[in-house]
Amino acid sequence: MAKALMAISVALASALAGAQTLESLQGNSRPNQSLAFSGGALACSQPEVLRVPQGVIQRAKLKLQLLDLLQESLLDDAKGIVNIAREKEIRRLADKLKDTD
Repeated sequence: MAKALMAISVALASALAGAQTLESLQGNSRPNQSLAFSGGALACSQPEVLRVPQGVIQRAKLKLQLLDLLQESLLDDAKGIVNIAREKEIRRLADKLKDTD
């Protein structure tokens, strides 16, 4: 569960970074910058809402599942253990991730 939250946080951070880049390209990069450094109060005209597309969330979940399985597989490989079912699941998730590209 913690890894899922981490993946969603990463997706949100990248979406926010993309939104900030878009904003700076539009010429509205730092409104009221002087107030921010002088200790004055900043007021937002409207609350910021960050919307993450469902596709990004699903892709992040797939990557997280694949990462977990690959980590388990790597640890078992070091011990000399082969888990055929897990290897099939890894292949299935990797194919599914490729299809979402």
